[in-house]
Amino acid sequence: MTVEARDYILPNEIIDEVLFLTVKQDVLNVLNDPNTDITYFGFAPDNTADNQDELLLDGVFFRIIAYNKDLGLTLESSKEEVLAAYSNLVNSKSPYWTTFITERGFIKEEITIELLYQ
Repeated sequence: MTVEARDYILPNEIIDEVLFLTVKQDVLNVLNDPNTDITYFGFAPDNTADNQDELLLDGVFFRIIAYNKDLGLTLESSKEEVLAAYSNLVNSKSPYWTTFITERGFIKEEITIELLYQ
């Protein structure tokens, strides 16, 4: 699942090992905001859109990768169910890893903070 992190200010000079602790509350704030829209929900997207503006979103995003079946979700689950399940996951468990992914086109720049749960 991917959600836009509107107006999020990226932390400077942070290493992946402490990134989750730095962004956890911000991710929860976005997931618990009733105005949050889900940018993408489904199979994990491929991160190979460099130099392809038509494939990029412009901005900062949080992407949480987890098995929907482990969360009790299906592709037909409501927005509220999806956001609540992912919020519960982030609140109760640490991800396997968290990292930044930056992809640049000629006009757009997509920065994703990715949390991977196994």
